[in-house]
Amino acid sequence: MDTYIGLWGWAWVVVFLVLFIGIGVWGMRKTNNDEDFAVARGAYGPVTLAFAFAATIASGATFMSLPGMAYSKGFASLWYPATYPIAIYVGMILAIKLIKRAGDKFRSNSLPEFMGQRYNSNFLRIAFALVSMLLVYYIAAQIVAAATIFEVLLGLNYQHGILASVAVIALYITMGGSHADIMTDGIQGVMMVLIGLIIGVIFFMGVGFEGTGPSLINDALVKQDPSLGWDNYFKEGDVLFGSFWLVSLIFIAHIPFAMNPHIGKLAFALNDPKQIRTFLLIAIPVGSILGFTVLGGLHARALFGPEFGDVIRPDQAIPVLFTQLFPPFLAGLLGVGVLSAIMSTSDGLFISIAVIFSNDLYKKTFAPVIHKNKSKEQVEQIALNISRVAIVLVGVVACWLAWNPPQFLAVLLWMGVGGILAGATGPLLIGSLWKGATKTGAITSFLVGVISFGAGIVYCFVLKEVPFKNPFAVAGTCIIAAAVTMIVVSLFTKKLPQAHVDDMFGESATTNLSK
Repeated sequence: MDTYIGLWGWAWVVVFLVLFIGIGVWGMRKTNNDEDFAVARGAYGPVTLAFAFAATIASGATFMSLPGMAYSKGFASLWYPATYPIAIYVGMILAIKLIKRAGDKFRSNSLPEFMGQRYNSNFLRIAFALVSMLLVYYIAAQIVAAATIFEVLLGLNYQHGILASVAVIALYITMGGSHADIMTDGIQGVMMVLIGLIIGVIFFMGVGFEGTGPSLINDALVKQDPSLGWDNYFKEGDVLFGSFWLVSLIFIAHIPFAMNPHIGKLAFALNDPKQIRTFLLIAIPVGSILGFTVLGGLHARALFGPEFGDVIRPDQAIPVLFTQLFPPFLAGLLGVGVLSAIMSTSDGLFISIAVIFSNDLYKKTFAPVIHKNKSKEQVEQIALNISRVAIVLVGVVACWLAWNPPQFLAVLLWMGVGGILAGATGPLLIGSLWKGATKTGAITSFLVGVISFGAGIVYCFVLKEVPFKNPFAVAGTCIIAAAVTMIVVSLFTKKLPQAHVDDMFGESATTNLSK
């Protein structure tokens, strides 16, 4: 199957790379210190941030792995886009107000720093920072997706695509930091919404078939394999969508998803806490539209049949669908739009890990000891330089992890992110809602979540005779355990000083979002 689209693909790539690097130069001019690089505090309004937030969540997994799962598993895979946006935004609604208000008050530059401030705990700050380095797996998943686009649409060797992807992202993020991240993500978010809508339209029109309507796609799928059709609410025996309980664990696993350092930090960039309601009202429907990408995987399977998976990886369903249904001019534009989706998550991830080195480890841990005689301005400049060097180092590690592509990107992604979320559930999610959360409860919950997830991954993926490769189920189970631990331990351990709790929550902690 020929998917190469020639010069149009390269032309669109060049246009967008020039745009993003230009934004990187603009962001560099607005970046004067490590705080500007890390969070761009209070610099953006709700509309830009809403599109940037949705784009950051909708990673390469949304445009590559979701359609890949749909191609392999049929209509049962619709459970994923039906559950994860709701879960993510529920978690964000629950936690964003405290993170924004208290984070700005205490000048938090990262979620690990905020976690430490919430409980007056250097251990939690350092531990969450170290665990957050697992985000490099998340980056690797995005690099796999970007390299796949280069491979399918442009005919570039997969490994060369990896090197090109990392080089471009590292270049404009090293220059512009969070300003470049947010502005490029806002633009990419608009493109991604348009692509999601296009995928939905061609699915419901049955483009490529004789006739009109999604029933044509369902009939083609059932003819190939009855278990792929829309009459199957669950896919019997499947490790991801085999039962209601497995689907429920996918939902639970995504509730604390916004506590990922690269996502939660966007709250600090909002102009005013009073704009949170507007931000959410825009971000929720925008993010939900991006789930339409799963329909592209069903469409590709119906059109190309099971033989497609023997020649091209299922994760390549969307770019291949574009090349077969649209002329090169439009296929190239849509393909670069998917590439934008991938970069919109990768850039924030690069920054989050860089800030772990510069802020959470250097400024807050080592600088007070080894550079106590340096001025604040000198420490800020050293931290900014560390951030930029760290981005290069992270890129090298991500290339190594992505060198051989996995079957499904989502599995690689959740190998890292599941431990972060299990650790953050108690201290950040429950701690944002409950004034009674204690330092001991937070530390215990964090350790239970992280250790149990690590043990679960080793058991299910390595030690088990027949591997149970469902990181969502492992993460969901560990998140439940961490949440219960947080509540139980906090009920029986020493409370935080009331003055600190009042300072953290303020008088408006229990008020409505509209106030």
